[in-house]
Amino acid sequence: MRSEDLQLRQLAKTGDIEACLKLGEAYLTGSPGISKNISIGVSYLKSAFPKAQQRASISLSTHLSLKEIVKEDLIFALKNAAENDEIARLKLSAWHFLRCEAEMGKVWLQRCTTQLLDSTDTSHQKISVGKLLSSLHALRIIHPTDVSSIIASEARSALNGRQPDRCIQILSVLSSHSCFVPLNMTLHQLICDIVAYAEKFKHDLGHLPADLIEQSLERCSAVGDLKACHILGRSLAGYPCGHLPAKRLVRSQNLRKSVALLLRSGDSGVSMAWLHLFRICSDYRSSVANPTMARFCLEKAAKHGIAEAERCLGVMILRESVEIDSMESGMKMLHSAANKGDPLARSLLCSFVLPVFGPEDEAQSAISEIQEIAPLLAMRLRLARAFGLTKLEALSMNINATIRPWGIVLEKNTQVAKGKLAEPRVIPATTEYAMTCLEIAANLFSSKSPENIILEGSLRARSLQLRRLLQKLHIQERFFFSSVSSQQREAIRLGTKWAKVQKEIIKEVF
Repeated sequence: MRSEDLQLRQLAKTGDIEACLKLGEAYLTGSPGISKNISIGVSYLKSAFPKAQQRASISLSTHLSLKEIVKEDLIFALKNAAENDEIARLKLSAWHFLRCEAEMGKVWLQRCTTQLLDSTDTSHQKISVGKLLSSLHALRIIHPTDVSSIIASEARSALNGRQPDRCIQILSVLSSHSCFVPLNMTLHQLICDIVAYAEKFKHDLGHLPADLIEQSLERCSAVGDLKACHILGRSLAGYPCGHLPAKRLVRSQNLRKSVALLLRSGDSGVSMAWLHLFRICSDYRSSVANPTMARFCLEKAAKHGIAEAERCLGVMILRESVEIDSMESGMKMLHSAANKGDPLARSLLCSFVLPVFGPEDEAQSAISEIQEIAPLLAMRLRLARAFGLTKLEALSMNINATIRPWGIVLEKNTQVAKGKLAEPRVIPATTEYAMTCLEIAANLFSSKSPENIILEGSLRARSLQLRRLLQKLHIQERFFFSSVSSQQREAIRLGTKWAKVQKEIIKEVF
């Protein structure tokens, strides 16, 4: 360091204002004896503020870029300098324009000797913001890094403060400055975040252009951002993201790229991506149609507990079922979807329950009377009414082997000679009452209570006991049992036959 610079430092330590100002400028610009150091220069000029505020402010606004002024929190100095300095006024107007405070920016421009604002630019100031900032860039008042840094900072602050409209308004400035403003990764990530926010909270994206959104989604997905992969994957397949249509996010479809992005999302834990992949691969008109892949993706989605996937997979298994085991598997899936509130799944489950006629109040009253005499028989009657069982099914079924968490599986009845009447079938629980009956029956007919088998007796004994009780209490059988034909029972026993009957509602499922 030169001797005169050392003298200045000694004078600055004693509080000499002139020395502080000279040293501050030297550190901001750099000199043969002093290397450039913004932090030290700012500290020297700040120490001169009490007595030379105007000179220090002008020096800061002249030698620092707009980005550095904002970073060092020196906007107050820029406003102070703008009262007397042309460059400070131009920088301050640029700062206001970048913050989408067009009226304040216009006020400061009108005080400048440099004529950038036309006399006609009054109510249509938003339209001319792009040209104004381009002019300020041409005059070297602002630089591309100033624009990108301030936009990123202000937009992120607005988004964190739950001000999406302001965030989108600030980001929209980029569309008119793409010629000289480099879109760095920070800005791309910010655009992806506001798109994800808009989808989640059903917000509009304002004037943010689709090509800018697509560019940001591509950049972020390339570095592994899962939200960007999922949003871009759906959009490229033509699927909306919440309330946002695909054309609002991308310019055109690309199914192969969509599948790759959704696979990446699904593999990283985005469960809904598997359901979207199923839709794409199951469409026979698609260029990426693949039934095997579609089934795999549907199974993955169902494993994640997505109700729609469970419903589709359940129906798919059921309509291919020719054996009781596969029927049981499909019914379990369908019941899980219905429990999650899927109305179509609930409607399909009800199609497996045969109707039982008779007023509910009278039936329950009769069962209560039988309960006092024969509790085990009363439980069979409750199950018969809740699950639409025939008299033979209700009295002959082995309840311990029949009950499942989601319903009952009637095994092949070896005590019945007629084939169609003896065939097994699967019946789901479609009401809370049916589920309650299952829990009570599971406890009542527990294998830990072998005396129940002795108390109930044989099928013939149960049938005789029921007939006598009904005669004694003057109750009709139709209150408890389904009396449909064997053809109707056969229609819901196998999934392949059931699917033909329910083909209209199955179309809605897919």
